[in-house]
Amino acid sequence: MSQLVTIIMPVFNGEEFIANAIKSVIDQTYSNWELVVIDDGSKDGTSSVVEAFDDPRISYTYQENRGQAAALNRGLELAHGKYITTLDADDWMPPNSLLDRVDYLECHQEFGAVYGDGYYCNSSGKPFLRFSEYCPEYLSGDIYNVLIISNLFATGAAVMIRREFIESDKMRYDESIAWCQDWDFYIRLAEKAIFGCIDTSTVHYRIHDTNMTLALPNDHRLDSLVRMKSKVMESARFADVPDNHKTMFFYDLLIQVLKGQVEEQTRIFGSPQFQKLPNQQQADLMRYAAIEYLIRGENIEQVKNWLKSAWLLSYLNLKTCLVIALTTININLARLVVIVWRGAHAKRHKISPFTMVETT
Repeated sequence: MSQLVTIIMPVFNGEEFIANAIKSVIDQTYSNWELVVIDDGSKDGTSSVVEAFDDPRISYTYQENRGQAAALNRGLELAHGKYITTLDADDWMPPNSLLDRVDYLECHQEFGAVYGDGYYCNSSGKPFLRFSEYCPEYLSGDIYNVLIISNLFATGAAVMIRREFIESDKMRYDESIAWCQDWDFYIRLAEKAIFGCIDTSTVHYRIHDTNMTLALPNDHRLDSLVRMKSKVMESARFADVPDNHKTMFFYDLLIQVLKGQVEEQTRIFGSPQFQKLPNQQQADLMRYAAIEYLIRGENIEQVKNWLKSAWLLSYLNLKTCLVIALTTININLARLVVIVWRGAHAKRHKISPFTMVETT
């Protein structure tokens, strides 16, 4: 007997695309599913579009607007399936999406979840980039150490979970996180479950002007990322993360996420989790942070303090000694040398799909 799959679909003002999303569920080659649509306070014609589908496997629930995490949590409360996945109302699934993932979990009982490939699409639905082309690190097994650094899933809809792993600890989405709540959810899941992966397409991810990633103000996204990463630092599992992965985690947090936020960066430098890193890694990260401000000509006193702390941690490091010497002689000279050195060693950065879509 085939196992029931619950697809949770949170939606807010989704009348433009939701019919296509629902149709993609109805067209699945795997037919034992329930679609739980949670309308998070829509003011448009979303309800009429959903109710036009005459299929007993589809349920519709309306709630006052509380955010996507709250809608997902309501969906978890209403779910009956052995397996659970999600689908945003502006995305859609290829016909074998459910079948491929259910077959994998049925054949691999040791895995608590499985995720698959998919496509980024423009607003009209034209695919322009495969997930695995942008994030080629498709891993199977214990993915926690990598997941805390990089979100392996372009969208949470690529993941299917055994419901028992959610219900054993009553896992729910963190409603204080307005963005990246699925990343936070899957990090916590990865603390106890191992993940499988398949190379078939599981979802088409539509990028358009009202995407949460594009529509949410930058400060809200930043706050969500800081909350999520702070939770990782404070988790029991973080203590067992290898030093090289911790270093990459702190580099992303300190240099990318907290860029320009001196007080927050100083707080992280003083945290017990950071101070458990080997001295050399602490020193390198302090130097990297100092150099970011040196290049911009900002917070020069803080630059000097961090460089001094880096030197005390690793006084034989030639790069730190050189930058300290140059800042002592002449700040502008130090800035020029660092800019030239960085330009000569610059790495090519990946272009975000959210930028790439503008040219497709």
